[in-house]
Amino acid sequence: MKRALLIMLTLGLAVAVASPAMAVDWSARGFMNIKAAYYKNVDLRSPINLGGPPGTNSLGLGAGSLDPAWNRQSAWVQMRTVLYITARANENLYGTVGFEIDSYRWGTGEGTTFSGGAGRDVGQWNADAVAVEVKNAFIDFKAPFVPVWLRAGIQTILVRPWVFLYMDGAGISARIVFDIDPVTVSINPFWGRILENLDHTAADDQDLYGVDVNVGVGGITGGLFFAYQAQRQLYDGPATEGDSKQWWLGPHLDARFGPFAANFDFVYNGGVEDFQDGTADIDHEGWVLRGVASYTLNKFKFGIGGLYGTGDDIDTNDIEDYRVPFQTQGAATNQDLLIVMGDWGLCCPQGTNNVSGFYKPLSNTGAGVWYVRVFADYQVLSWLKLMANVGYIGDTTTGTFDPRVPGLPADTFGTDWDDDDSIGWEFDVGFQLKVYKNLDLSSVFGYLIGGKALVSMADGDRAQDPWMWVTTLSYAF
Repeated sequence: MKRALLIMLTLGLAVAVASPAMAVDWSARGFMNIKAAYYKNVDLRSPINLGGPPGTNSLGLGAGSLDPAWNRQSAWVQMRTVLYITARANENLYGTVGFEIDSYRWGTGEGTTFSGGAGRDVGQWNADAVAVEVKNAFIDFKAPFVPVWLRAGIQTILVRPWVFLYMDGAGISARIVFDIDPVTVSINPFWGRILENLDHTAADDQDLYGVDVNVGVGGITGGLFFAYQAQRQLYDGPATEGDSKQWWLGPHLDARFGPFAANFDFVYNGGVEDFQDGTADIDHEGWVLRGVASYTLNKFKFGIGGLYGTGDDIDTNDIEDYRVPFQTQGAATNQDLLIVMGDWGLCCPQGTNNVSGFYKPLSNTGAGVWYVRVFADYQVLSWLKLMANVGYIGDTTTGTFDPRVPGLPADTFGTDWDDDDSIGWEFDVGFQLKVYKNLDLSSVFGYLIGGKALVSMADGDRAQDPWMWVTTLSYAF
């Protein structure tokens, strides 16, 4: 009898201990993205420079970039895998851990990396690298009695990512939603910790604060976001220590009525770098404007889009080009142009393309360029779409440059002495193929007929027209 009671008690304790774990609902999602690129005269690393060949010009100055990307062809394959694992206790509480595995180049040499951290690249032939990165680790829960969701931990912060903010980092965010038929109001505040330096003082910390408010009625959603970034004690050395305080204000609009769709973004960036040694402060004042509109007629979709991003005026000490928050992967989902903006036509999960140092276009924030483009898509079959895109790109960096005085070139990408306006015409064509429900293949080709704003310092030589062919295979699960 005692033995039977002991067995029953042991089983009861085992069930009691196991029952909380059994109540958790586990799920996983993610993607695997393989990308191959073949291109000429496009340097996908940072800094971007389409400068001239080695040597010096007639004035004895440097001839521009000594980079081997000058008028050379190159090709590589890269891969990114992201896995999110979620443990949901109930409808109001769950936790998520996200992992990322990168191969910046297939065939990377052992002990080398494109990401700045040894061992983080699995692309080497001996692929047993310690390369699993923690992308997310957060708790998400609904506050009792109020329509508020809170998220705390390492998370992805998204605010109009094609023009402003896409970043993984530690912080706290909230989602507050009010449904007052027919109006839906959402308020999304967030705080991110950029840098925690000395624990005993807050004077050297760096933070990003913001809120995005959206109001939706029928097919129209309008919104406004505000963000403030404080980078304290930004510079090393007592002679140049100071604070950088940046702020952004961004109205935006999304509309969809039947076959018509449009979105609009305007972001103003202001701020100041305040030095403590009496050096003149540096003011920041820039902005970006972007809009896209399309109309779908049966299997065809026609559209027009454009962007204007302020460039710097090199004749002043202030900063006039549009800036985004610290190290943001802004414009990671921008699909306007293949060569200039980097993502056009690629059917990949959000955030898998233009990550700084991973795959970088000429202008991954829109700063220093403006363009107008027209595009058309044709859904030939349910599993095949053909695409075409044409855009004219101009230069918004201004100023004068005396070749006898050290200074910066007056163009966004070019390195000559003139303030030129034309970056050129870009022509893009491609297709998207749905192999299976979760498996997509896309292949696109872009050609940029370069203008004078791509001229180098090598006695007026210009880089040959950049072109690029990119193919992606993406499995989302």
